Order: sequence, then C-alpha cells, then structure tokens
Amino acid sequence: MKKLYILIILIISSIVLYYALFFNKITKPIKIGFVGALTAKYSVLGNAMMNGIILAFEEEDYKINDKKIELIFKDDKKDIEVNKKIVNNFIDQGIKIVIGNVTSTMSKVSMEIINKHPDMFMISAASASNEFSGIDDQFFRVHVANNAQRFSTFTSYIKESGYSKIYGIYDEGNITYTKDYLENFEKSFINKGGEKFLSYSKIDDLDFLVKDIKEKNPDLLLICANSVDAARVIQYLRLNNINTQITSSEWAMTHTFLENTGKYSEGIIFNIDYDEDSQNEKFLEFVKNYEDKYKLFPSMYASKGYELAKIIIELLKTGNETELKKNLLIKKEFQGLQDIIIFDEFGDVIRNFNTFTVKNGKFRKIQ
Repeated sequence: MKKLYILIILIISSIVLYYALFFNKITKPIKIGFVGALTAKYSVLGNAMMNGIILAFEEEDYKINDKKIELIFKDDKKDIEVNKKIVNNFIDQGIKIVIGNVTSTMSKVSMEIINKHPDMFMISAASASNEFSGIDDQFFRVHVANNAQRFSTFTSYIKESGYSKIYGIYDEGNITYTKDYLENFEKSFINKGGEKFLSYSKIDDLDFLVKDIKEKNPDLLLICANSVDAARVIQYLRLNNINTQITSSEWAMTHTFLENTGKYSEGIIFNIDYDEDSQNEKFLEFVKNYEDKYKLFPSMYASKGYELAKIIIELLKTGNETELKKNLLIKKEFQGLQDIIIFDEFGDVIRNFNTFTVKNGKFRKIQ
C-alpha cells in the first residue's frame, strides 16, 4: 500500500511538473533589449527609434503567437563600460534579441560581446559603418552601410555639380561611423574622376576650422556629425564669413537640425534613403499613427526603428527567438515603409537614395 501511495505521488508530481514547464514555456514572455543613446546629444536619434519601436509593438498588442513581448530600454550614455554592462545583463536575463546601438562606435562595443553567442540576434536602425560589412556574424541593420552603392549617385551629383575641392569635417565621438563616412565618400568621388579631399578635420576646434578653411579655400564642405553639432559648426562658419557650399551626412537630417541651424540651414545638401514626403500608403499610415501618438512628425530614425521592429515581429511569427538570423537570411526581402528592404548574406541592406536641399526651412528633393 505504501509503495502504491508513493507511486501515485510520483505520477501526480510528474504531471504537475510537466504542465508547469509547458505552461511556463507558453506564457514566458519574449524579452527584447534596446541599448542606445536616450540622453545627451545623441538622444534625438535614440528616442525617435524608441518611439518607432514602441508603436510597432503596440500595433501587435505586445503579443506574437500568444506569447507576450516585453521591451527593455536601456541608455548606453555613450559610455563603453555602461554599454558592456547592459549587454551582459541582457545575456544574463536570457535575452536573445538586441536592438542597438544609435552610433556605430557603440554598436561595435555591443557586437564584440553578442557575436560570441550564435543564438543571439542584433539589429540596428542607424549604425552605418562600412567596417561591419561583409562579415558573417550576428549583426544586421536596416540602414545602408557606407559602401560604394550607398555613395554612387551622390558623388555623381557632386561631381556633375562642379565641385572638386572638398574639405571633410567629422565628429570624433562617433569615429567608427563619421571617419568611415568621409573615407568611403572620398573613394567613391575619386572613382567618379574627382580629387582627394583637401583635409579631414574634427569639429572640436571651431577657430581652427575657420582659419584652415579660409587658407585651403575648398568649394565644398562635407560635415559628418549629429544634428546638434552639425548646426553648431555651420552657424559658427557662417558667422565667420565662410559661405562655402555645405553638404552633410544623413545623421544630421532631422527637424532638430533645422531648428538649431535656423536661417543658416538654407541650401545645405543631404543624401538619404528616406523621403518624408513619400506618398507610399504604408508610410502615410505610419505618419498618421505616429503623429496621433506622439504629436510629432516622425524622423528617419523613428521610421527605421518602426521598420526594424516590424521585421522582428514578422520573423517571430515564423520561428522562435533563437532563429531570427536563419529566417531572415531565408526570406531576405521585407516590405519597408517606403521601399523593399533587401538583405544580403551578411545582413547588409540595399535601399534607394535621394538628394535633398533645405529650401525655405524645409527639406526638398532635388534628385
């Protein structure tokens, strides 16, 4: 009788354990980590991305295939050690999907950790350094790398517009992206028959910039910096009677740039894989929903944060959280808000670019 009692207890315990494990497997939420700049000067990008991501998951009611989605947002504070601690904490929590970072320099820090875990998946809405291209790793992005395809039409436009003497200016705080941007632009420009840059200068010393630009007398200034710093540099140059034509990287192409630069934004040239005047139905619906929720017009980074989140959602609907890389490389093509997003075998994307200028305080397409 005693043996029968023990057997019954074991059977009941096994059944309870099985259903507990099964129930936990079904109800355990999928955690998705975000690491990026949510404070300080790069926060205009990080917060826009966060808004786009939240909107995408709200549309799914934070649930995919009956599994709850939990988003965890962390501020890297543009600090390497803080960033490492956040990513390692994600790993300790069993998080397999990481969105980040805002800058290529900080993405590099995250990647060095995440690439040691083949069951993880990292995707960025902004990191564009060509240093990450052509590598079979855990890193993907919806932003085009600073490669030949990305600059081809832009450098053709610059060359055909008669510019030959280019002076490069970059933000050393995100050097993995900014110096890379100038170098690959220069390579493309030379391939189009253009000349080497007159100089590569940092944004730190504005008085030096004024003096050096006046001495070298370029016919085009190429600035690669965030919207706040690009505005600060442009204002200072204009106030010091430097009226040279200026072009800037897409990093600065935000409404914050227009607000901070004021009248000196007129005529600045940008080249970008985003068009805020797009009439694509998906984009128009996104803009309406974004404005209804945030009372703001979405920037490129909000748009790409949304696109990135939609890709994650689609992949989670077809497989579990450790299979995102495999399933993305099988599908390769995803519907973006303005165009088709095509991934290659290394997680880099091909997208269409347009050239804009600022006219009457607004971004206007010129090509």
